[in-house]
Amino acid sequence: TNMYANMNDKPLQKTTREDALALQAKRAAEMAAYRKTVDASACKTAIDKLANAEPAEVVDAAVEAAAAGATLGEIGGALAKEDAFDTVMKPVAIHRGAEAYEALREATKAYTEKNGTPPKVFSANMGPIPQHKGRADFSRGFLEVGGFDVIGNDGFKTVEDAAKATKDSGAAVVVICSTDKTYPDLVPPLAKLLKDNDPKTTVLLAGYPKEHVEAFKAAGVDDFIFMGANCLGLMQKLQKNF
Repeated sequence: TNMYANMNDKPLQKTTREDALALQAKRAAEMAAYRKTVDASACKTAIDKLANAEPAEVVDAAVEAAAAGATLGEIGGALAKEDAFDTVMKPVAIHRGAEAYEALREATKAYTEKNGTPPKVFSANMGPIPQHKGRADFSRGFLEVGGFDVIGNDGFKTVEDAAKATKDSGAAVVVICSTDKTYPDLVPPLAKLLKDNDPKTTVLLAGYPKEHVEAFKAAGVDDFIFMGANCLGLMQKLQKNF
């Protein structure tokens, strides 16, 4: 999982628990058969020798124990006989870092299989391409991490055109893309039109103009996409709209 999500990637085939259990049973049977060929008395003698070996003799004693049929577990146990720990550390990381994002993609996959199409996000690009492209591209990459289908365009001249195109797209989420300089004139009327068309529409804004954030929220903006935003948290929040 990375910020440049390839929506055509196919997931790797997972190893099933049944396969793991079958392998474990197979190895256990092989070990039981192997133990029948080992001279138990000689093996125990070699392990005891290893357990009491001086540091300079440990390697040779370990080799002798292995030759006598001792397992790695038995050799390790003999070498660790005096190891003791006053404190047992609890693992900090018990999950892979990408698991939460993989869960996002799995949820999107389940939605797609159920509905025939992935969840849609409409990119309301305002003005000519140089005006909106930087934020439109960033927003697309940000949203595709969650598996969303971002509907792009070359930009709209008016907020009315953008609102109509959003409605026609059927997308439940829209991200407004332009510049901080143009946002005060564009965002309030466009957000109002989008909410008037469908109050359930989630309106996102590409960028985070601090001096206007509260005013834009009051106008109908629900959240913001910007460098430093909580990508995972926002993706999880958006999935609840589908």
